[in-house]
Amino acid sequence: MKAICNSKGRFFGLYTSKGESFNAQLMSVTPNYVNVYDRNANSTRKLAKTSICGVRIAAKNFGKVF
Repeated sequence: MKAICNSKGRFFGLYTSKGESFNAQLMSVTPNYVNVYDRNANSTRKLAKTSICGVRIAAKNFGKVF
């Protein structure tokens, strides 16, 4: 979560425990959820923090990235 909050409005690769991966930009954070803009689908998505398994920002991997 720290890596996502420190993204400073940049796009990053987001990987979920369901096997989804997409190019995202942080919109807002709540205690249980993260709202991101999905660049691939051109829509906003609300994800549970527990469903995020990995993040890739600026050629650095955090968590499980596939």
